[in-house]
Amino acid sequence: MMVKMKITEDTKVFHLIEEYPESEEVIKKYFAYFYQNRLEDIALKRLSIKGAFNVLDIPPEKKEEFFKELFEKLNIELPKTNIE
Repeated sequence: MMVKMKITEDTKVFHLIEEYPESEEVIKKYFAYFYQNRLEDIALKRLSIKGAFNVLDIPPEKKEEFFKELFEKLNIELPKTNIE
């Protein structure tokens, strides 16, 4: 059985989509700007989750929501460190 990658705010968005294709639904919701402006191929390949949030100036509460939704979608237990 292959071990899935650990997801942190330093994970590249592109790697997340590659490893967990079902995560794209949540990613599109939070990073819609990149999709609307057809920048996803450039921006999401280079940016980490944290970087994408910083570029879009998304508040910390939304970042917390993103991780909760993402982990729920992927059926992974939310690590305690991401929500503190």
